[in-house]
Amino acid sequence: MRTILLFLLFLHTLTLSAQKPVQYKISFPNAVHHEADVELLIPDVPAGALTFRMSRSSPGRYATHEFGKNVYDVKAFNGSGSVLEIRQIEGDVYQVEKHDGTVKITYTIFGNWVDGTYMAIDETHAHLNMPATFMWIPALKDRPIQIRFYDLNRYNWKVATQLKSTENTDSFTAPDLNYFMDSPVELSNHHLISWKDRNTDNSEQIIRLSSHTSDNKDVYLHV
Repeated sequence: MRTILLFLLFLHTLTLSAQKPVQYKISFPNAVHHEADVELLIPDVPAGALTFRMSRSSPGRYATHEFGKNVYDVKAFNGSGSVLEIRQIEGDVYQVEKHDGTVKITYTIFGNWVDGTYMAIDETHAHLNMPATFMWIPALKDRPIQIRFYDLNRYNWKVATQLKSTENTDSFTAPDLNYFMDSPVELSNHHLISWKDRNTDNSEQIIRLSSHTSDNKDVYLHV
């Protein structure tokens, strides 16, 4: 019995690792007006209708925030670029049908409130809490995620986040939706300091602290 369970677990792990990632792109052509353009590419979409949505709450916050109110110009396309009809089921929930196994979603989002829940954009920085920024696919929560941030050079921004880094400084990954949604992002010309800390189990982790300042002085940590 134990052998069977281990085999099934192995097959499940292989299935998850073989899933093609959901791919996000975000750009800031109109940052001066607090807008971002988001693109979401979903390969290997299961047959039938695909539902996508904005969140209504944020990790650690239990109030309803209705992030969908800041989203507009929502469009959807199939793998060949043909426009798909979108049904808006609820205020923040959408659905497309008759796709060809690939769906691309694009939309514009507005944000000008900096805190631990919302998102804010201007020419000095982009403060992104993920539930307030990105649509997601309820049926594909276990898919790995890739994200690329555009316009970093245009605004002289760097990326501060707990998302997994890649060989490209503008591209990051997450193992699944839960990790992605719990990984806020700060794009800015910040100063960064990092240090190593040892946990009670003797494992080591790296702590990184970003600081916003207009001067060029080094950032020092005083404990």
